[in-house]
Amino acid sequence: MGFWRYGGNYTSGLIWYHIVGDIDKRPPDFDYAWNAMQSNDLGLDEFMTLCKLIGVEPYISVNAGFGDSHSAAEEVEYMNGSVNTHMGAERARNGHPEPYHVKFWNIGNEPWGSWQLGRTDSKYFMLKHNEFAKAMRQVDPSIVLIASGLMIENTNVPREQRAKYIGNLDSLYGTEADWTGSFLKDCWGNFDIVAEHWYASGGHHWDLEKAKNLGADKPNEDAYVKVDMSVLESSRYAADTVRLKAEEWQGYQKRFPAMVEKKIPLSIDEYAYFNATPGGGGPFGGQTLRQDLAYGMVLNEMLRYTDFLTMGAQTTGVALVDFNRTSSTMNALGLLYQLYGEQFGGGSIPVALTGNSPQPAPKYPAGSPDQPEKTSGSPTYPLDMFAALSPDRKYLVLSVVNATESEQKFDLNVSGVHLGGPSKLWLLTGQSLTAVNHVGQAPQVDVKEIAIGDVPGTITVAPISVNIYRFAIAQTAQ
Repeated sequence: MGFWRYGGNYTSGLIWYHIVGDIDKRPPDFDYAWNAMQSNDLGLDEFMTLCKLIGVEPYISVNAGFGDSHSAAEEVEYMNGSVNTHMGAERARNGHPEPYHVKFWNIGNEPWGSWQLGRTDSKYFMLKHNEFAKAMRQVDPSIVLIASGLMIENTNVPREQRAKYIGNLDSLYGTEADWTGSFLKDCWGNFDIVAEHWYASGGHHWDLEKAKNLGADKPNEDAYVKVDMSVLESSRYAADTVRLKAEEWQGYQKRFPAMVEKKIPLSIDEYAYFNATPGGGGPFGGQTLRQDLAYGMVLNEMLRYTDFLTMGAQTTGVALVDFNRTSSTMNALGLLYQLYGEQFGGGSIPVALTGNSPQPAPKYPAGSPDQPEKTSGSPTYPLDMFAALSPDRKYLVLSVVNATESEQKFDLNVSGVHLGGPSKLWLLTGQSLTAVNHVGQAPQVDVKEIAIGDVPGTITVAPISVNIYRFAIAQTAQ
């Protein structure tokens, strides 16, 4: 993992002063976002200790709901200030004299959501964001500020205007309904990255015509209609959400060319797939091999857009382990992230990948939460592939997701380099789509490292599997 984010709905009411100092003297707080008591035993210093222990970069969201710019600036000073500052001295008294030098800071969490404490219209939140940014940067000018965006989508249309705007969004760009556009228009210079969140569920489709006719008292969820999906279709569903976000971001780049000039990146720092099909799962437990197929496609799709999609944080970190009070083990999804992290981490270089078997065209009108203009994936249907050079350029690394229940084959042709020498395959699979890993039990999903010798011309891919091939590069082609 690259970083862990401390943030979420909880932070819109968080009093950060209550989560530092002597644990036994911290006052508990009622968390109105989740209607639960918070003991505040896990605070900022404990979070930093965790990040150090597991070797990840910390990323902190400040309270821009009920919070104010002064408390946000003091939080930055507590984390990054020297012992000669007021809050840096407080940190030292709490046993941590050295500044933490936290680089990434998020102003608010989903401030556009009606569920957020202190929610206000975008017009006023832009003023608030700018005030926070200036106060926080005055304390530490080196920090990277992340705005909490929301790109224009049909599901974001105000309820009373559904009939007019759903399926016809152009006139909403630049209005108060356009949170990401408002940041780009009114907060330029006061952010470095824009964050986006998504959550998806398979087994249904958001129907545009049905949504147009929903009453103002009806939630967006009432526009979903049940859809029978194959294993491949349900696995593809979440990656299509990534593709939709990418298309939307590219639309903003056209409207605001300075985004490209300044290389403003996108962070999807909350995302999860609740597979609504049998044997599915969710981000908080019950992870199965079926989830791995979907998330393999999600990661492949994200990796295709690393020219602007530079950060991603799956919800949540602890969703990657199965645990009880005394033991833990990697669950199926944890194994997938570990596999991709080991093989594609550290600065891999994306490689163009082509094929002669395009993904099928979308079934429904584009622009809903689950339907991009163009289906996600590589032109290698029914397989999904992504290729990259290792950071040292010694290996070609190829991921292949087979979300079908039958064996598949493909021919491998590489230009620009010569492949030679021993090759390896890391094969992630299990006996069934519902295979899981539980602590104290034999794992049902595992990763096998397989030597495959010389590079084969035709490769056979096991059913319901995620595969990563590593081919040695003999020399650069002339």
